[in-house]
Amino acid sequence: MTSRPITIDEPHDTCFRCGKPTPLGVPLCDADNPAKIKGPSTTQVHGTIAVGLIGGFVLLFVLLGRLVTPGAGSLSPVVAGSAVQPDGSTQIVIMVTNTGSVAASASCRVSRGGVVGGGDIVFFTQQIPAGETREFTRTLPAGLPAGGAGSGGQPGSFSVLCN
Repeated sequence: MTSRPITIDEPHDTCFRCGKPTPLGVPLCDADNPAKIKGPSTTQVHGTIAVGLIGGFVLLFVLLGRLVTPGAGSLSPVVAGSAVQPDGSTQIVIMVTNTGSVAASASCRVSRGGVVGGGDIVFFTQQIPAGETREFTRTLPAGLPAGGAGSGGQPGSFSVLCN
């Protein structure tokens, strides 16, 4: 299949190697691609980049909008109590208060002795209405000292962080 001559006054791509005009969707001219090996054209490459940039900006604006949502106050967690179970695990009760003006959910991390360690648990809460408190019971696995491995924490001391 031979290609017809292309003029620059009609839509065209250009050869990656020599810059000669080529038909739309053709990345190399006949002289630089005698075997007619297919590859992406300049239009396809630039289109892919444009889609990626637009998608990135949309994602950025969604994340920024979530961060500056008015009324999304803080979520205040408190360890209400804990009990060691017969299997060595520790059951812990966490109370999370939504101090904001809109309902929100939280991602919470419970650590032994206030130090991040292998026995920590992470959980997500359901929506907590504005100004209300919800109680969550979780079980920390057995096998680590109560203060965490090498943490120096007091037995039975826990910290919880929610955001």
